[in-house]
Amino acid sequence: MIDKMSHGETDRGWAWIIVIGVTIINLAILPIQQTFGLIFRERFFSLGITATQTSLIVHLNGTITCSLGLISGPMMKRFTFRKVAFLGGFIVIVGICAAAYAISLPSIIITYCIIVGIGHGIMFPATNLAMNTYFRKKRNIAMGLSVTLTGLGPILMPFLIAKLLENYATTGTLLILSGISMHSLIGASLLKPFKEKQIARINSSNDTDAAKEIIVKLNVENGIDPNRRLLEEESERKGNVSSERQGNANVENAKEEKKSTWATITEHMDLALLKDARYVAVILGMGVSLVAETNFNTMIPFVLTELSGLERTSIATVMSIQAISDITGRLCVPLLAQKAGWTSRNLYVVSLIGSTIGRTILSTWGNTYVVVIAVALIIGIAKGTKAVFQTLIIPDYVSLERLPAAYGMQMVCNGILSITIGPFIGLVHDWMMSYVGALHFTSILSLSCVVLWYIGGLWKFRKDPTREEMTEA
Repeated sequence: MIDKMSHGETDRGWAWIIVIGVTIINLAILPIQQTFGLIFRERFFSLGITATQTSLIVHLNGTITCSLGLISGPMMKRFTFRKVAFLGGFIVIVGICAAAYAISLPSIIITYCIIVGIGHGIMFPATNLAMNTYFRKKRNIAMGLSVTLTGLGPILMPFLIAKLLENYATTGTLLILSGISMHSLIGASLLKPFKEKQIARINSSNDTDAAKEIIVKLNVENGIDPNRRLLEEESERKGNVSSERQGNANVENAKEEKKSTWATITEHMDLALLKDARYVAVILGMGVSLVAETNFNTMIPFVLTELSGLERTSIATVMSIQAISDITGRLCVPLLAQKAGWTSRNLYVVSLIGSTIGRTILSTWGNTYVVVIAVALIIGIAKGTKAVFQTLIIPDYVSLERLPAAYGMQMVCNGILSITIGPFIGLVHDWMMSYVGALHFTSILSLSCVVLWYIGGLWKFRKDPTREEMTEA
């Protein structure tokens, strides 16, 4: 008798350990990004680094991170996401430790922008692929749980950073953060490679026909021609294994020679996605808005120092209140969205509008502390909503097989837009000598996503042909 059992089931079992692993990784390596302005604010002031240079640092880090998306697809095909996550975590640890001793603009660029950026660029695609591989039907719930747990970090981290800065200055604070980032290796160890296979057990040695049937079936499932496999077995019995393998190698070499270099690159990186104008509109819109939102979230301590005159402790309080509002949005908005039947795209746009309203209020009445708190609540909810649904837009559009390549191209697009557009926000500040104009310019960039999606016809588009038709928004 032959027993078969399936391994690697999705949406249950080890899948929830993957959520824990990804959460540990995010909590370990994200604090330096989430509290960048608070950590480096005083050091930048002492070094005389301008707003334009600060924007350059922020967006160069993002560009380096996103540029790794070009190789993340092929890397993920060759190595498991556990190995890739280990490598990314180790590089982030080294980068943060080195940044502790960076006391000039070039050294900050090398340590924070390049080294830490490379680590993040290797790590994030691995965690995204792990989540989307282990979850199919419960993907929204899993992603919401992960980003909600990750949102706990920014609630306490600003107070911790403020206390560390008070006692250990910037250098000591970054060294402690590098120790915290070592916990990402624990999270990476939990990202067990996903395997889905069948195991056949033969209880009767005489049941040769059943054995052959299972072997042929397994070969077919793994893309092996059963006739070729039988020929190879016959060749092995006759002692002609080497000649058979040599013949197969010659055939494969002949096929490879027929392929051009460009065709090979196109196949491995799935560049055919770029022929889909609507997919291009998706990544362009998200890229521009991501540049704007990332710049604003990173520069909040600088904005509050200039517009509101707040000190370190008050800024930490505002950032924590925003984080509490952020996690509230992550918990509540997905539940409301499920009942209302809203799509990920619609809620992403709503989050951009919310952030724009908050920035407008801040630029007009930002000198009042009560108003600053209200703005923190508005922007926090918008940020939490965006955090949940921005990672679901691409998976809703392409199939799982094309997801690594789709993520890779999205990251490359984000990187190009970040270094191209991002520094202009700092230039606007230095030109107008105020963050008011920079905030309005940020909002224009953010809302340009809506325009790009409308022009691209994304309110009525279909997904990858291998997936089901997407309902109209």
